[in-house]
Amino acid sequence: MMKNNKGLSTIVATLITILLVLVAVGIIWVVVRNVIEGGATQINSGAKCLDIDLKATKVLCSLNSPNDGGNSGLCNATISRNAGGEEIGGVKLIFYNEAGETNYIHTEEGNVAPLETKTINLISTGIVNASKLEVVAYFLDDSGNSQLCATTSSLKF
Repeated sequence: MMKNNKGLSTIVATLITILLVLVAVGIIWVVVRNVIEGGATQINSGAKCLDIDLKATKVLCSLNSPNDGGNSGLCNATISRNAGGEEIGGVKLIFYNEAGETNYIHTEEGNVAPLETKTINLISTGIVNASKLEVVAYFLDDSGNSQLCATTSSLKF
C-alpha cells in the first residue's frame, strides 16, 4: 500500500517560503528601527539647541604682543545665558585671530544655568591678537558623548 505524498511537498515548500519571509522581515525591521532611533536622537538634540541662547558679553585678552613675557593670548571671557532650555553639558569657546586663520578651542564643562553669567579666567589661547570669540553650547548624550549645537554666537573684540 503506497500513500500519496504529492500534496505534502507543496505544503512544505509553502511553509519554508513563509518562514524565509518572516526572517527577512525581522532583519529589515531591525535595520529600519536603528535608523529611525538614530534620526530621533538627532532631532531631539537639535530641538534642545533651539531653546539655548548663550552668548559672550565681554572678552579681555592680554596685551597680545610678542614681547609681553609669555602672557600672549591669555584671555578672560564672560558668557551669559538667557532664560529657557534644558541643562547643557558645557560650552566650547573658539578664539580667532584678526585674519581668522588661527583658532583655539577651549572646553568649559558644566552647565550654565538659565539667566546665569559666568566668567572663565586665564584661558591660554596662544593666539597673538585674538579678535573674535564664538560660543557653542553642547549637550551630553546617553553614552556621555558631546553633541554640539549648530547655533553659535560670536563677539568681536
